[in-house]
Amino acid sequence: MLHIVTKRNRELYRDEMADLFRIRKTVFVDDLGWQLPVTNGLEIDRYDDDRAVYGLAFDAAGRVTMGARYRPTDDHAMLTDVFPHAVDPRFGPVTGPEVWEITRGMCLESGRQPHNLMRRAIQALAPIEYALAHGVRWLIAFAEVRLVPLAIAMGWRVELLGEPTPFGEGVGIAFRIEVSEDAVRQIREEFGLPTPCYVELAPRPGDARDVHSRAAEMAHRVPGLAASLPRATAGWSATCCCAGRGARGWTLAPWRGCGGMPARPRRQWNPRCGPEAGGKRWRSAPGRA
Repeated sequence: MLHIVTKRNRELYRDEMADLFRIRKTVFVDDLGWQLPVTNGLEIDRYDDDRAVYGLAFDAAGRVTMGARYRPTDDHAMLTDVFPHAVDPRFGPVTGPEVWEITRGMCLESGRQPHNLMRRAIQALAPIEYALAHGVRWLIAFAEVRLVPLAIAMGWRVELLGEPTPFGEGVGIAFRIEVSEDAVRQIREEFGLPTPCYVELAPRPGDARDVHSRAAEMAHRVPGLAASLPRATAGWSATCCCAGRGARGWTLAPWRGCGGMPARPRRQWNPRCGPEAGGKRWRSAPGRA
């Protein structure tokens, strides 16, 4: 289960957001060595503003274990601000009122049990499901080329926006993810996920409970959602994370051989799914389950 954090309810998550920014500093700056601004031990950038939406998951102790940032692109976007050369001009504008960007993705959860896989699949579904509910048609991102097939294996319908692009710490590629009812349905059915797969708490004057207690109560009202609540034996690993590209984009995939995402690659990445491929986004892999 993911918690959705917005400007409206961010005050409820004051401690959790500070934990998120500390973990981002640990993952992106300390572990990966990227040169990103850090203030008082927190990794925060210009996109962490009032328009940013966060999808967060926690362990049984209330610590952040998964996170990503979703943000509208009608004013500016990391992809077009930092990597405009990664987008093929033939696509035209890739930002706008119906496009959000997903960045700063990370996952500290490991394990191959159904509960572990379900929670990581929810991290893939939640941004699409939430974006769909807000009239969005596409999510854009920039990730290392080697990680795009794993995102597709999680059910994302990916359309490449350009050719592989060196960025100093590797080779990345710009892409967008289809946001549609059919895309949501497919991921939900493939991984057996509840509807919805996230909770969005509203401020409630007089309610002294923390966000974890309130979310647990809400989860038990939604069929199947309580199954995704954190467990004390969920198999967290501090050395295993989905490394977001920090100021340079985002990835959704296991890092440092954690066992990672479900090994169910029913789709395979088509490296020629740009404009010259007639808009083909992904191709099936018959015989693979």
